[in-house]
Amino acid sequence: MQPKVLIIGIDAATFDIIEPLVNKGLLPTFKHLMQKGSFGKLISTIPPVTPPAWTSIVTGKNPGKHGVFDFYMPPCFGYNRRILTAKANRAKTLWKLLSERGLKVGVLNVPLTYPPEEVNGFIVPGMQYALCTNQEFTYPRELFFELKRVLGKYEVIWGDLKSLYTNELDEFLDKWEEILEIRKKATLYLMQKYSWNFFMVVFYVIDPIQHHFWKFFDKTHPLYEPALAQKYGMIITHFYQKLDEAIAEILRHVDENTTIIIVSDHGAGAEIKSFYLNLWLKKEGLLRFKEFSYNFLARMKWPHFIYKALKRLKYPGISWTVPLNQLKELKRDIDPREGLEVSYFIDWPNTKAFTGNHTEQGIYLNVKGREPQGIVSEGKEYDELREYIIYRLYQLKDPETNEKVVDKVYKKEEVYHGSYIKFAPDLFLVLKGGSYLAQKEIYPGPLFRYTNKTTGTHRLEGIFIATGSGIKKGKRISKLHVTDITPTVLALLGQPIPLDMDGQVLKEIMADELIVRYENISSHTETKEGISPKEEEEIKETLRNLGYL
Repeated sequence: MQPKVLIIGIDAATFDIIEPLVNKGLLPTFKHLMQKGSFGKLISTIPPVTPPAWTSIVTGKNPGKHGVFDFYMPPCFGYNRRILTAKANRAKTLWKLLSERGLKVGVLNVPLTYPPEEVNGFIVPGMQYALCTNQEFTYPRELFFELKRVLGKYEVIWGDLKSLYTNELDEFLDKWEEILEIRKKATLYLMQKYSWNFFMVVFYVIDPIQHHFWKFFDKTHPLYEPALAQKYGMIITHFYQKLDEAIAEILRHVDENTTIIIVSDHGAGAEIKSFYLNLWLKKEGLLRFKEFSYNFLARMKWPHFIYKALKRLKYPGISWTVPLNQLKELKRDIDPREGLEVSYFIDWPNTKAFTGNHTEQGIYLNVKGREPQGIVSEGKEYDELREYIIYRLYQLKDPETNEKVVDKVYKKEEVYHGSYIKFAPDLFLVLKGGSYLAQKEIYPGPLFRYTNKTTGTHRLEGIFIATGSGIKKGKRISKLHVTDITPTVLALLGQPIPLDMDGQVLKEIMADELIVRYENISSHTETKEGISPKEEEEIKETLRNLGYL
């Protein structure tokens, strides 16, 4: 019989939570899979964030070869950066390679798959899709209507976080439980309705729950509140249990000829403080603000004054996602991530370095001939400036703790390689084991501030579990990387592996010797057309409401 592979992705799943729950007997499905298969921590991209990590999982290539580093296009295409979609990926996906070889594929809710490409099967896109075209966002087009007819409705994610702003946490949780149930039902329906050799589904539920409920779960978190933890302290555990149940139900419909692989794009851990990196660069004399606009912000001490003034001016960097009356419910200063586009405030002809998005955890140099108003010359000036920034960052301390903040600063060529490394930040930062995050926002204040929106964030180590008739049982493995998934799946399906992939076939998980074939062909694909401005704005709105932008 033709072998089959089922990948179940769980965005942000971590063994740091799974293994203790397994040991307590709270996750029987995970326990069974780990006993009957091979498992280990899966190393993500640097930084460990959704777009580059999932793209590396499904292409077998590092971001330097597929070109996806963040949710946004790089600043060389414009300081007011455009949103990324699947069209930005320069590498062939696993399902495209399989389709070209005549195998049937099914893809459900994988991030960065909108707009869907033509395949020998179907694609129902995941995160970063456009609401304005949600009736035509599947391939084939009619599949959307089929899902609505069968399920009653179909939602990708719930992008409305206003219930969190107004402390309506139960509404937030109920909605994500509903999303999980919809995803499970869609998976079961599509798996049974259509024939497939390869099927992949990603559950995007754990990630938003961990982002917003970590402080109730983790007693060591500075913002831990015992009273609220009485009610919400088990929420993260609850959602892992709901996923455990969903996976069990899915696996009841899988035959013995199928290899099951469970992966996450990254892990999770506490988020403690924000480091306002653009303010630090300003202090170092490497970044300059437009005097009027920055002084204007500095004088506006209260969020509602900022809101009303900028709205009256119809300032182009504002997105009105939170009504004024709800601002009074926010027991925090304004978080400029909710609206202010930092690029409008920077004096670019007098700026040498600037911060990327908080999901990039990096610094871009304003390079002459690369960025629109670059001033740093390539060669000696570029090299010396990077070395200076690295030196200064390693000296940096949090004044509250007097501890050094920067664990590691990577030059981009130290972590990635390939034709598209030119699009990467020039430096990547790792701060306090991932518990501090660099932010680009410029609202005046201390360089280090306790987080006031999310209290959980990403970590480098995700999960990998594989089980099936040809997989070793109860074997813990190490040195796994997100790029290893695609070549391993190709080998399991008896398909040759393009030599330009970075990942390796995980032979150590195989119970029997597997014949691995390689072919000297490129799995590169040309850049496709972009999306419409309307589509782009709707994708931005969804990601902004989720807290990514």
